[in-house]
Amino acid sequence: MKSLDTEFKIIASAEKLFFQNGKAGTSMQDIADDAGINRTLLNYYFRTKDQLFEAVFRNALASFVPKLAASLLSDLPIREYIPLLIDTVIDTMLERPQIPVFVLHELSTNPERMPQILLSLGVNPEVALTKMKRERIGGLEMDPRQLIMNVVSLCVFPFAAKPIVSEILYKGDQEAYKQAMIERKSLLKGLMNKLMKEEEP
Repeated sequence: MKSLDTEFKIIASAEKLFFQNGKAGTSMQDIADDAGINRTLLNYYFRTKDQLFEAVFRNALASFVPKLAASLLSDLPIREYIPLLIDTVIDTMLERPQIPVFVLHELSTNPERMPQILLSLGVNPEVALTKMKRERIGGLEMDPRQLIMNVVSLCVFPFAAKPIVSEILYKGDQEAYKQAMIERKSLLKGLMNKLMKEEEP
């Protein structure tokens, strides 16, 4: 009988090593060694590295997607919804910086599977899109899909490009980079508030 504790230990080790070394740079033996188990036991739980990577990917998304889904289904007005979305995305990226890495890998290797996984985890933006459709942004009509893409992109890019951003802009100072990402929440909220501000009569 499979043990959930052992399975979680394997997934945690695999997530750490995939994030550090990439999928191609991590062997099943590396994962077994890090988890403190033998290769035979690892194969009992996950027969292939692809199968294990998918488990890691789903586990990483499971910590983020329900929060994203909840924010998308929120009844808050747009002025309150957008700050919530910014907090949700950046807080999750700070907690699980490996998520963009896994998403980019999945998009490059299995692009058709990503929408299926997101939908299976509860992401359905239709409620938010319908609610936002007629709201005015900066006195102009904006497609709410563009608004959501803009907000998520501004939040996620510094994490997806962390090796470049942290090394070039912050000279490898990880604490300075982390502080900048925390400050980015307020910066983006202010930026979006100005964008969404209705024109003065």
